[in-house]
Amino acid sequence: PAELSWKTGVDVLCFGGTKNGMAVGEAILFFNRDLAIDFEYRCKQAGQLASKMRFLSAPWVGLLDNGAWLKYADHANRCARLLAELIGELPGVELMFPVQANGVFVSLPPAAL
Repeated sequence: PAELSWKTGVDVLCFGGTKNGMAVGEAILFFNRDLAIDFEYRCKQAGQLASKMRFLSAPWVGLLDNGAWLKYADHANRCARLLAELIGELPGVELMFPVQANGVFVSLPPAAL
């Protein structure tokens, strides 16, 4: 959403495909076009141009066209809150930070490691 990206001054955003249920792929969004100069060339020089790029690009259409990425993100965030709630009840397990997205960070007792 715009309120969390370009409207707040973000210049470049890495939109993770694997974090949204895709097998591979990242979408790099340049809100500041000056920063995108030569980006394609640099990717190619770094070996980041797949010979069958269309197969990596096609899933993005389905993910973005119907809002599936928002549905998946909401599900991941709800699962993280549930995990934090359930794991926080275990003896010796301490939540290190409040759950704000889809990540849960815990401190486990030595016996659990």
